Amino acid sequence: MEFPVSSFVFRDIKTQNTRHKTFLRGQVSLELLITVAAVIAFTVPVLFLLLSVSSVGHENAAKDQADATARTLADSINIVYSQGEGAKRTVLLNLPSNTESLNVTAKEVIVNVKLSSGTYEAASPFFAQMNNTFFVEGRSGLYPIVIETSDKGKVGVQKSPEAG
Repeated sequence: MEFPVSSFVFRDIKTQNTRHKTFLRGQVSLELLITVAAVIAFTVPVLFLLLSVSSVGHENAAKDQADATARTLADSINIVYSQGEGAKRTVLLNLPSNTESLNVTAKEVIVNVKLSSGTYEAASPFFAQMNNTFFVEGRSGLYPIVIETSDKGKVGVQKSPEAG
């Protein structure tokens, strides 16, 4: 026995399947959107935290490097002074990237470094008698300096000819 099948029944089933598939596609899209939003919501604050920590670390490294530069130059001045007349030494200083100035006064070496909180001054004293003062502004990286003792026993500091 055969049952007459109406084309209306097939169309109705097909329409229901299409509606169901469209609903599932919309649900998948919404779930994906929510997942991406959650990932972004957790990632952005972590990135901001990492960037702020790295900038603080960079500033601490710049301060330490400025202290080391001032100490190295002051120690070299003392060594040349203690060696007596005619002593000469070339020192290669590593100035931090945010160095404002390097200043050798009568009794101390000062390296000024620009930070987000202001200017940091790294100073290191020395006991040598100076023949001159020395000032460099706006340099960073490797910087050669010549330190020499004059015939009067005083120390002079000058830019090395290789400094350019």
